[in-house]
Amino acid sequence: MPIKTFLRPLATILALVPLAASACEGELHIELEQAGVYALDHAAIVAAQPGLADCAADDLWLREAGKDVPLHVVARGARFADGDRIEWIGRRLHGPESWFDPYSVNNVYVLGASAGPHARMRVAEAHGEGRATLERRVHLEQENLMIRLDQTQQKPGEEPDVWQWAKLTHVDPQPFELRFDLADLDARGGEARLALAFRGLSELPRSRKGKDTSAAIDDHVLELVLNGTPLAAQQWNGRDEVRREIVLPAARLKARDNVLVMRVPKRALPWAPSQTAVDVVMFNYLEARYPAAGDLEANAGPLSVRADAGAALQLATGNGEAPALYGEDGVLRLPRAAGARRHAYAPAPAGVELLPATAATLARPVFLRPVHGAQWRAPTQGYDYLVVAHPRLLDAIQPLADFHRQRGLSVAVLDIDSVYDQYNNGITHPQAIRNLVDAAWHRWPSKPRFLLLVGDSSFDIRHETYNDLAYAKWTDRELLYPGHFGAVPGGTYANAPKKLADRNLIPTWQYPSPEGQSASDNWFGAVDGDDWHPVVAVGRFPVVEPEEVTAIVDKTIAYLSKPQLGAWRRDVMFIADEIETFQRASDEIAGALGKEGFLADKVYAKPDITENAVHQRAIHDGIDAGRLLVHFIGHGGRYIWRTGPPDLRKNNDLFTLDDVSKLGNGARLPMVLSMTCYSAPFDNPTEDSIGERFLREKDKGAIAVFAASWRNSPSPAFSKDVIAQLLEPGATIGEAIVRAKQRSTDRVLVEMYNLLGDPAVVLERPHDALVATFDDDRWNPGVLVDLGQSAFGGEVAVDWLAADGTRLASSTHRVHEPRFRLPVPAAVAGEATQVRIYAAAPASGRDAVGGTDLVRASSPSLVARFAAAWKQWWRPANPSKRHDDTIAILDFDGPAR
Repeated sequence: MPIKTFLRPLATILALVPLAASACEGELHIELEQAGVYALDHAAIVAAQPGLADCAADDLWLREAGKDVPLHVVARGARFADGDRIEWIGRRLHGPESWFDPYSVNNVYVLGASAGPHARMRVAEAHGEGRATLERRVHLEQENLMIRLDQTQQKPGEEPDVWQWAKLTHVDPQPFELRFDLADLDARGGEARLALAFRGLSELPRSRKGKDTSAAIDDHVLELVLNGTPLAAQQWNGRDEVRREIVLPAARLKARDNVLVMRVPKRALPWAPSQTAVDVVMFNYLEARYPAAGDLEANAGPLSVRADAGAALQLATGNGEAPALYGEDGVLRLPRAAGARRHAYAPAPAGVELLPATAATLARPVFLRPVHGAQWRAPTQGYDYLVVAHPRLLDAIQPLADFHRQRGLSVAVLDIDSVYDQYNNGITHPQAIRNLVDAAWHRWPSKPRFLLLVGDSSFDIRHETYNDLAYAKWTDRELLYPGHFGAVPGGTYANAPKKLADRNLIPTWQYPSPEGQSASDNWFGAVDGDDWHPVVAVGRFPVVEPEEVTAIVDKTIAYLSKPQLGAWRRDVMFIADEIETFQRASDEIAGALGKEGFLADKVYAKPDITENAVHQRAIHDGIDAGRLLVHFIGHGGRYIWRTGPPDLRKNNDLFTLDDVSKLGNGARLPMVLSMTCYSAPFDNPTEDSIGERFLREKDKGAIAVFAASWRNSPSPAFSKDVIAQLLEPGATIGEAIVRAKQRSTDRVLVEMYNLLGDPAVVLERPHDALVATFDDDRWNPGVLVDLGQSAFGGEVAVDWLAADGTRLASSTHRVHEPRFRLPVPAAVAGEATQVRIYAAAPASGRDAVGGTDLVRASSPSLVARFAAAWKQWWRPANPSKRHDDTIAILDFDGPAR
């Protein structure tokens, strides 16, 4: 058969196959900010998502938050092609309890194609009799001041409106004036409605008010004057948001330059007439609904029908092209000439918003990109480690992901856009991250152990400047006390953003603590039902630049792959302010660690010390020498640890951000536990914190930081549990924190304390536990030491301690046997009650730690003492004492024994 004859029927078959089956694929992520009628032409769609180049017009669909949106497809043929376009009504993104969404400026729509019926706008020609009465709505709101709401105003999971327009008080020198326009106002008759939203911040003493009914007084009184005419004063109690609606004749309003004056009056306290009631009110927004004349040239935005829903719409349209009305009911109403400069439209139900637009005034989205990450909806394998990074930081985090893969972990690296697309319909919100972890925990082939968030967060996504002390933080009492921590000058980020939203690379959740909302990454790992305890270990790199990621990655890889042997691996530092409770708690934790052979040095503030240089020097020197852990408990803040009595005039009681930057500890990196108020509020848009600085410092600082994001009362019991879990042999710091949090019943501490750093890090604590026994020889007391190894060659560091933990003497010995005897130095024989021993063998990379009390026996026989010592001395090496990291590489450990 000739080849042409064979190919001819095949060509016919191929021609019958719909091209869309192979050419129409993929989805388009569309972002917009303002409400309006939007359009996208074929060329713009294909430029951003080539997969949609050749789709059937009927197959196109548009969705918002997973729901179908009616489309108007303007196409010349059956296929969506060059010159065609889509049109739709785009909505502003609102928060569940606010006009402006707290986590995202832009709303997201997704465009795709598939066979089947899809939502379309229905076209309606003008018809109907009469003339409907029209209405317009104007919402006026500014996000100027942020307040922190405590647990009585906000419950976990709620997203109240914490951004306010203005703060009004009884001591304001001038009342607050709001000027506004009401375009297209029909003032000839009818009523207008003004809705005002307020929140009280202050409260008068309830106990006083309850003692005497004659002393009744409201917490808040607000006097209002509109265009020179007083309105009814508003009164209420409490700190919840209140919304008051004022109904007035439309004739009292103007199309331009209305003036609303708000004033909090001074009021005497009934029980103390010489005193003035403290009254602080936050003004949130004004929303006006008013009769509209129907003049589309007024550029007043959406219209709606107030009455006569069955009547035709007649609008003044000007001399140009008459606009169509796009209705939120899914109907596109076309114009019909009804006289000079007037057009009629089909009737609309009452309350349905109608948006006028012509082809020339159709809005364009602010951003387009392909939808990412379809492979993460249902992967064929599970992952131990989820890394969620901002796209600009993906390359910088890859070396850490590769390193963990080499250690045996399965690692998935996701860009945050993919997480938004697949787990929150493309919208920026921390819920997307939690949905991802929830899906991975419950539905993926295996459960994740770790989540690392690579990118900083910001609670301010709408402003370019931010003055921390000027914000209305009523619940932050510290900022109200003159000369307290709130007045301490802080430090701004080295790479200050041009826009504060630029730091919001990976958003965090806000937990409502007793002192206000606080950044909480804990929520992402708490995916086991309704339990707020985490099951997945969460860490964060609070950075914005790839170079900052690289600095942390380099420190982390070096820490895990090139262990720095030395006594620093068993040394811990306890820092406390002058509060005796915190010092006693530190002593208790240090004592428990001492029984395992760890050595603690303490930097405790004393009320009688007027200069703090000695404390700062001790912290610097200790960290520079190397410490496994640094634990601070006491009073502190974003920039500081208090290490002496407060005296801000001299600024001599603080360990600050600058002190962190002056460290020189190199590769001997501690994990820092900062158990104090907001020493790591990583969601602050401009101000750096001591916790973040410790982690971000290149080639020094800390390997990880565990610290709070807002005000709290540190718990010694919580510290004890965290440290105990961290020092379990082979424990990863993230899973240790998870176990400690699971033991806690204090939700504030569980939610507020976050891990900055890699949760898969294993602390460089000594690998083995040596056995030390006191040999109470009357003439030559000493300590018998067994390293539990078959051979040993290295250095042994020995510290002799007094009963209170004071170091009396230290020495270093070169040892070539796994069992040896250390004589008690004569100089401390009468004082030393404890010994701490650290042994390291550089050739094998193995080290061990231990100690014992130097407790004199109650005079056993010489034979019994000798026999006990002999048995201890010659017992065989005990391989069961060896501890390996759960995910360690044995390259530097030497052969397993």
